[in-house]
Amino acid sequence: MALGDGGAVVFESSLERDWLMALDFDPSVRTIQVQPFSLHYQIEGFTRRYTPDVRADYDYPSGSATVVYEIKPWEELSINWARYRPRFKAAVRYCRGRGWRFKILTEHQIRTALLDNARFLRRYRSMPEQELYGQQLLYTMRALGKTTPQALLAAAYWAEETRMAALPMLWKLIATRRLLTDLHVPLTMSVPIWLSDNRI
Repeated sequence: MALGDGGAVVFESSLERDWLMALDFDPSVRTIQVQPFSLHYQIEGFTRRYTPDVRADYDYPSGSATVVYEIKPWEELSINWARYRPRFKAAVRYCRGRGWRFKILTEHQIRTALLDNARFLRRYRSMPEQELYGQQLLYTMRALGKTTPQALLAAAYWAEETRMAALPMLWKLIATRRLLTDLHVPLTMSVPIWLSDNRI
């Protein structure tokens, strides 16, 4: 699922929206599902139903993993922990039985550098392709190997004006994962970048 590709995504809160945006820019995420399933659990003789917020399937070099997420503001979680705890325990059991993980996230885990980077890069996904800049940047990248945005632009173009004109295409290459970087740290002109087909 790609949030920037025009698909309709239903979310219950701005915090959930932010996490979906962050997941969408995590290169290890293969698929995302909102409200992926419901489960039933017993409390005080009554059967209750619980639906987690998000399921994400990941592909790592070491193998695949599935994580089910519940997303709550920290204050709400603190106030209502006793009420939420039975449903979360049921979700942990359900996920463990399938080899998955269950995680509770608040704004402290969600509103991070990854989200800031995702917000910044989203606009470049739909930007029209600038082929001449793109080809020159990728050609120079192959010659340089692992480098930084600043060094790539300096090597690709002599004139400062041309470097600035090519900069949006550089961000598009990162937004569309033709160039890779660690999106969990702030995206600056000095972060390491590398070709997607040549991980260094």
